Amino acid sequence: MSPTARTAQQSPALALTVWEALKQALSPIEEQPRVVAGLEVSHQATRAGVPYVVVHNPAANTYLKLDPREFDLLPLMDGTHTVKELVVAYYQRHGVLALPRIAGLVRLLRSHHFLTEPPVDAYAALRARLRRPSAGGLLLRLVRAFVQSEVALRDVDTRLATWYRVWGWLFFTRPAALLGTILGLLGPVLFVLELYRERYDLFRTGASYLLGLVLLTVLGVLALMIHELGHALAVKHAGRSVRRAGLMLYYGLPTAYVDTTDVWMSPRRLRLLASFAGPWTGLVLGGVCALVVLLLPESPVGAVLFAGSFVFLVDNLLNFNPLLELDGYYLLVDLVERPMLRARALGFVRGPLWAKLWRRRQLTGEERFFALFGLASAAWSALALVLAVRFWELRLWPTVREAWLGGGPLVEWALLVVALLLLTPPALALWGLVRRLAEQASLRIAWLEARAAARRHGEALAALRAVPLWSELPEARLLDVARAMRAQDVAAGTEVVRQGEPGDRFYVIAHGAFEVLVDGQPVARLERGDYFGERALLNDAPRAATVLAVERARVFWLDQAVFRTTLAYDLATRARLEAALAYRASVAEMPLFRGLSSVELDLLLARLVPLSVAAGEAIVRQGKPGDRFYVVRAGAVEVVRDGEVLATLGPGEAFGEIALLLNVPRTATVRALEPTELLAFNAADFRDLLAGYCGRAGELERLSHLRLAAHPRLSPVAG
Repeated sequence: MSPTARTAQQSPALALTVWEALKQALSPIEEQPRVVAGLEVSHQATRAGVPYVVVHNPAANTYLKLDPREFDLLPLMDGTHTVKELVVAYYQRHGVLALPRIAGLVRLLRSHHFLTEPPVDAYAALRARLRRPSAGGLLLRLVRAFVQSEVALRDVDTRLATWYRVWGWLFFTRPAALLGTILGLLGPVLFVLELYRERYDLFRTGASYLLGLVLLTVLGVLALMIHELGHALAVKHAGRSVRRAGLMLYYGLPTAYVDTTDVWMSPRRLRLLASFAGPWTGLVLGGVCALVVLLLPESPVGAVLFAGSFVFLVDNLLNFNPLLELDGYYLLVDLVERPMLRARALGFVRGPLWAKLWRRRQLTGEERFFALFGLASAAWSALALVLAVRFWELRLWPTVREAWLGGGPLVEWALLVVALLLLTPPALALWGLVRRLAEQASLRIAWLEARAAARRHGEALAALRAVPLWSELPEARLLDVARAMRAQDVAAGTEVVRQGEPGDRFYVIAHGAFEVLVDGQPVARLERGDYFGERALLNDAPRAATVLAVERARVFWLDQAVFRTTLAYDLATRARLEAALAYRASVAEMPLFRGLSSVELDLLLARLVPLSVAAGEAIVRQGKPGDRFYVVRAGAVEVVRDGEVLATLGPGEAFGEIALLLNVPRTATVRALEPTELLAFNAADFRDLLAGYCGRAGELERLSHLRLAAHPRLSPVAG
């Protein structure tokens, strides 16, 4: 027998202590995160006055947008407080037991290099080490380089600071703004006048199509560079830094880029100016070119400036178009503060709009805005296609044919290269569309086959089994419910349910991601295995939140009528399920648990222990050891310390939170004032549950959106 074994045999208590100490040392909830020094902080607010905080780590050049309540925890991340203590501190300040939120916040901070301990992806390093070079890998790298590669400039921020200090500031003065407005508005008019004079050919320079093509290409790159320079100077005007800038090859086409991320730390007005300055700079320069061309006699210089005015005006007018996902669109998104505006508007136009119009339901203000933007986007897409075809027929095709027939081999090769570069992006987009259509067609065909029905039932059954609420049903009944469920593919931006509208369907997410919005503010993120709308199976109560698809997804749904019909002859099972749904709904309504998703709530419900306490019965006693946390579900309790009544707590309020951290004596006595229903939570269960949240990969994405539900601040009592 080894000495270690003899020691364990002789002193089992000591061996247990050693293993418990090891388990505690390796537990993620015992981690003591430390925030890096030198963070820059900017307190801001939305147009509606909702506050948020942007933090910047200059050393790693990373940014995060945090809820003020999350930001308030950063001073506690000093290397002395554990994740478990952070959860309790958040509860004491805001009255919400936000286990997944705090665990995810720590993961988010680490992934963006805001903690002293850097993120480590051991699997990525291992894959890179084991990856062998191959011809396929080399081809893939070449394709990626063709699609997007960049060459960064050195010391770009220093150069831009000098340029802004010497001459750039002039463009942000009132006289410059007035002159720019005149030129920006007159430019398109002057260009059209010159176009009607027909002094110059856009596609030929010196009677050469090849030179004309080269000139337009050079002017296009120059226009993009000046466009990005406008963004960069606006960032310097805001007093912020430009971290990166340079040239980029995008789908084989040369372009320029500027990293304006640092302007996030500026007020909203300066952020909007940074977005506006790029296309406005190019538009003004196009106006200057058009004015000079109009004043000059016909000459080679006039031909170059005419081509320049065309390139500058077209490029930047398109950038201002809010119906395209360019600068104008993002300006509009920032102004109206509607993230995913295009996807949500098109999703509303595809389905809910026509259903509402058919039923003659009045549209809300937000729905009218979505309808207007979505219909305008669809109309613009159709108009752009018609204009492109007409432009090809009237101008481009005759020019290309003439150049091909009379330009020689060099011109022919140049035209082939240009055609390849121009056709690559739409070809890739078309390929993606064909693939999606093929997938949809295969699903529709398979749906009509018997094997597809069996597969669908199996998928629905697997989704139901993953939901604790349904997994307790007898297998036969569960199969009946699965057969009654219907699959639905959901496009990004689609609102599956809308707050305030009646609901009669229950949804289970097969794949994809959704965001839960309450009063327009994101409060949670749902992913595969999550579910929503379960209350609709009990009654036709209005939806408590809007559920929005943030990526392509698939759900299974069950409506109330089918649910009741399926269980019509099994009243015992139906009663048990409805009781479980009602219990779950009542717990979900408590302010303490409102921030949890369906799966998170299920994990918590599995650990909560219902208790019934008679009037006058003491639940905890001052000076006694404590290892439980309590939530009042119904009834009322009073908190007494040294004979003095400190507080009276009712439904939804909690006490005993210090017991979640340490097994310390109770600081007060809590007694039931009337027959009271409680939910008890053991310290050990709290530890295990939080450790589970710390290990969940999905929490990083869950923290990418603000959750701004307001809760009253509660002081700790009866710890």
